Parts: sequence; C-alpha cells; structure tokens
Amino acid sequence: MRIIITRREHLDALDGISRFVFTLGEGMRKLGNEVFFLTHYVGRDFSPLERWGVDAKYKAFSIPKPTKKVVIDWFFEGSKVVNELSPDLVIMNGVAWIRSKAKKIAVIHGNGLDEAKKSKVNALALRFLYSRQDYVVCVSQKVKRMASELGIKCHAVIPIPFKNEGFKSYPRDKREFILHVGTRGEKNVPVSVEAVRLLRERGFNVNLVIVGSAAHYWKEKFKYDWIIPKVVNDEELKELYARAIALILPSTFEGFPYTTLEASASGTPVVGSSCIPEEALVDGYNGFRIKGINPNDYAEKLEMILSNHELWEKISSNGKEWVKNYDYISISKRYLELASE
Repeated sequence: MRIIITRREHLDALDGISRFVFTLGEGMRKLGNEVFFLTHYVGRDFSPLERWGVDAKYKAFSIPKPTKKVVIDWFFEGSKVVNELSPDLVIMNGVAWIRSKAKKIAVIHGNGLDEAKKSKVNALALRFLYSRQDYVVCVSQKVKRMASELGIKCHAVIPIPFKNEGFKSYPRDKREFILHVGTRGEKNVPVSVEAVRLLRERGFNVNLVIVGSAAHYWKEKFKYDWIIPKVVNDEELKELYARAIALILPSTFEGFPYTTLEASASGTPVVGSSCIPEEALVDGYNGFRIKGINPNDYAEKLEMILSNHELWEKISSNGKEWVKNYDYISISKRYLELASE
C-alpha cells in the first residue's frame, strides 16, 4: 500500500505530533508499505529525517509555494501533490480538505479543540472538514469526548504509536533528580519549581532538571542553584529519563503526551495532572494523577516516591510493562485495519 502521512502546518517542529508522524510512518514501512510525508511548509534547515533519526529511504515533501492561507493551499496545491503521488491512504494530522480518491483518515490530537469551542464559526469549520474524511481517529478517550462536544464523531480511538527502543532504566540508587520536560506555557514550569522547592524545604536534597528550548529562561528567572536547564537531543533525553527519580508533569492540557510513555519506558514514575489521559497515566500504577496544579499536591506525591523505595520499584516495573500496549507496529496495524473496513 502507498501511504501519505501529512502534517497540516510544519513537520520540522520537534514536538509530539511530528514524533507521531515519523513513528507511525516507520511502523507502516516495516509492515511493507511505501510511505511519504507531506507538510505545508518547512524551515530553512529542514532535515526531519535526520533530526528524528528516521530511515533515509522515506520521502518528505512540502506544498509548492505555500502562502499564509493554509486551508486554501491544501485544497489546491496539496491536492495536486497528493494526486501526483497516487496514494491508497492519506493519514492527516491537522485536518484539511484534500480532493483525492484515496481513503482519508484524519487524526485528532486534541490541539485547538478548546479554542474552537469559543467560536461557532471555527467549530462549524472543523465539523465540515472532519465530515469530508472517510474516518476520524482520536488519540485518547479524552480527545474523543472533546471532539464530541463540538459535534465531531470519532470512528475509532487509537493511541499514539511508541517505539520502545533505546530506553535505559537505572536502579533507584543511580537516580539523581526530578525531571520536567517541556517549557511551553501549558507545561507550567513554575509549578514544578515550587514543588521541588517544597521538597528541599522538607529535607530532600534533590535537583530539578528542566528540558526545553526555554529552560535557561526559567533558570535565570528563579536563580536557584538546584535548577539545571537542559536543551538536549533524543539520546541525551533518554539518558535523563533513565537517571530521573520521577517525572513531574503539571500540564493544563495534554491530548496524549509522549513524555509519559518515555518516562514509563525508562522505569521512571510520573507525577502528572489529571488532564493527562488515563491511557497514558494510571493513578497508582505507573505514577500519580493530581487534580489541579497546586505545587504542594505534587510535592506530597513526590515525597511518597522519594521516601518509599518499595513503592518506587513497583511503579517503575509497572511503567515498563505498560508501554508495551503502545508498540508502534501494533498501532500501525490498527490504522491499516481501519482503512480496510
């Protein structure tokens, strides 16, 4: 089968959606399919295959002469590119209206659904665009509920694909710090900082490693010597996961975060907000769910993990078993099964 996997805007972003696209693409190719990537526009240094460690046999394209009118570009120029490639299946990340005889699956990651609720025009536009697809997939039950509130039907809930390769897991006595990954506003870095400050106030001599493009900004803002900012590549991030005592994730929005799966693959307990889908974080199993973003609540659960080595070992072991549910080959097969209906 010939498959095109799209991202509506920019595929060179180092985020979860780009990781989804490339991981699903690799799974599809390993199942014997021919895979192409298509995006609206790219940066000057576009080399996503190298940046994501993706097999160079993949082909990546962008829409010719993109403008700021993304929806129109996809309808006209995007449709031309798709039809020139003559795919059997198009999997879209960020819905677009593409004129093609190929079967089309649109994936909803959750981004933008809350904003669409604030505008009847945007909600109507989304309902129309998703209605033009053969199938709509939501990445979690939470996202399905959000889509339903906008009148959008998800034909299937299929989790994100995860490639559980290269992740290490060090023993508890080799773990050195609390880890926070992501510096966008919804990741709520100040909550993590305050939670670790409370831990240190209670006698726990732990550092906080913050990973992300704005990590140094937060170091300068708070000026605590126990904050360690990092901007890392994939391999360096895996090492950090393996050396972290726990991952703290006090987000105010998550559709289905890769960070929870990456931490669990490394045997690292997750202390995250209740906005994380239950498919990714099961309370008391691979970590703890916190309602709201009160730093004291996060500090209390982190204190439990720090103080109780038996509890840490149990959660660590559970996490490594849990991620097997999201094997990228199995997830890729589910998309192919849906397309064959």
